[in-house]
Amino acid sequence: MVPRIGRHTGDSGARLIDISPPISESTPVWPGDTAFTRAVTSDLGDSDAVTINRITTTPHIGAHADAPAHTRIGGAPIGSVPLEPYLGEALVVDMTGVDGAACIRPVEETVERLGGHLPQRLILRTYPKYPREWDNDFAGVSPELTHWFADRGGVLIGIDGASFDPMDSKTMDGHHAASDRGVAILEGLCLDEVDEGYYELIALPLKFLDLDASPVRAVLRTLPSSLSTPTHAGEESS
Repeated sequence: MVPRIGRHTGDSGARLIDISPPISESTPVWPGDTAFTRAVTSDLGDSDAVTINRITTTPHIGAHADAPAHTRIGGAPIGSVPLEPYLGEALVVDMTGVDGAACIRPVEETVERLGGHLPQRLILRTYPKYPREWDNDFAGVSPELTHWFADRGGVLIGIDGASFDPMDSKTMDGHHAASDRGVAILEGLCLDEVDEGYYELIALPLKFLDLDASPVRAVLRTLPSSLSTPTHAGEESS
């Protein structure tokens, strides 16, 4: 029998939702940080054998992962962090109605409404529409939420805002709470096409050995209907 390329039966109906904003010279970055620029160093149009680009940018551009080294002397760089938090089941929670930093109560309410299952990854939507220009008033993540989530086994929190901490923060309490509890950070996600619910997150950082962050190509994969309402410990799917 000749093998055929096809979709695994467990993938039937699954689709990928891209939650990475596009990156170009117009992509906003933190004021004072290094904006994205590119230059063509080899060009097929000039009869070169290949086209090659050179880019200059902050690693905190678009959808990105912060490492502990971003806010902590001696913290791990992004090339040394474990990859497991960036791949696996996640819960998307709508925080667009919250005034201020993302907090515990909407997560509790969403978990209760969806059946009581809290996965190890949280994705927080705070914008009705992802901003295409820099926004000084983004919502961060409250340290209380990070500690609450870590107490329940959480390993990653992602948000559509530019940072876990407010624009004027000098103490970076949100980042430090994540580092203290071993919770991985994703920032700058574009969640315009995402509803509340359970997904598989795929958002691996690049292996930059000494950098404090890395861009990621973040996607959410829809789960089969049998998994989108997970069973609890001691229960079996029908």
